[in-house]
Amino acid sequence: MVTRTTFDTLHSFENHFFEFFFYYQIDYFLFLSIIFSKMADEVNIYIASEMAKENLYSEVTPKDLEWTLASGSSTETQTFYLSTNEGHFAFVQMIHSNISLWNPTIQFTSRFFGAGINTFKSVNMSNFKLSPDRRSATADNMSIALNPECDKYSVQLTHEKELLVVFDFERIDRGFKIGGGKTYFGKDKSAGFVEHKFWPKGKVSGTIVVDGKAFDVSGSGLFVHAIQGMRPHLIASRWNFLNFQSKSASLAMCEFETTPQYGSIKINQGSLMVGNKLIGVSVRNQANFITTVLDPDTGYNIPEKILYTWEGSTLDTGENFKARMEFDTAVLMDKIDVLNEIPYFLKKIVQAFVAKPYVYQWFNDTIAYIKIGDKDEFAVPGKLFSEATFIY
Repeated sequence: MVTRTTFDTLHSFENHFFEFFFYYQIDYFLFLSIIFSKMADEVNIYIASEMAKENLYSEVTPKDLEWTLASGSSTETQTFYLSTNEGHFAFVQMIHSNISLWNPTIQFTSRFFGAGINTFKSVNMSNFKLSPDRRSATADNMSIALNPECDKYSVQLTHEKELLVVFDFERIDRGFKIGGGKTYFGKDKSAGFVEHKFWPKGKVSGTIVVDGKAFDVSGSGLFVHAIQGMRPHLIASRWNFLNFQSKSASLAMCEFETTPQYGSIKINQGSLMVGNKLIGVSVRNQANFITTVLDPDTGYNIPEKILYTWEGSTLDTGENFKARMEFDTAVLMDKIDVLNEIPYFLKKIVQAFVAKPYVYQWFNDTIAYIKIGDKDEFAVPGKLFSEATFIY
């Protein structure tokens, strides 16, 4: 959050790629500019963690929660990932998307997975408005309202008779961003940027109604406010994203690999919460595909088994912490062809010359193993939402 994807932006992402790929009115000159941008000389990248040096953690301030509505080619998302006490998964996202030649497009995306139901909705909206403080947003059939204390969101969404969403998301402990929150592209930082701000755990209470059947979504979740200040296919060739929730610990990770023109660098940021307390944030994290299998439909080698690892220092004491989890991807929640909505001939042109984005999503039971300082490693069972995005 695909602005993911992806914490992508994006991602889920779907999270990361609706901005470019779901609006296929690409005129001739814009299409040429996209192709030639892939041939550009290698330029510098300014990574948020490297600019922050040893001061990785920064608080998320009320200013960070404002919608920026950046000009030019940009996508801004607010995404809520919910793991319910009943063992179900849901996410709800609002997207504000600019492509410089057209008016902004507003969308909601939502998924519910559980109790034999696997439903995904993506609907364009209009009448987008911000509150005077720019921290709350409304559109035709959706609202995301932040309270004056800036620690609780109230979310409402309706789509005909098929979907009704009403929940509160209250921050637990504190949010974070890595350094200033932004990674910049280009020698003078002018090519674009990616920005992420996280509430790594929140208390969720509310209801989702799918096709007339109501589900209690009380539980916990992750909130991500993400901005991609450039076209998604110029930022990354791959994304990995995960949200692990349990009563006693939570882990999050967002990783993207920059395009070859920016050095094919893996940029990762993550967090560890234990006992409803933010223990630390980290950038020495990895998403390793232990075994893969070729997907003949896409030509990508998708993971059969993934090992996620975290390594960092605690915020309070500076002790080292490590975490790991390994899981099999036997149960696929969804495989998303991001170009599915565009005409076949244009899809083939984009796949051949620009990108071939696919998003794979899983929701599994798994166990996280956590070690803090000299204390013994301990195991935490929980629910894991994970996502792998391939762009080209």
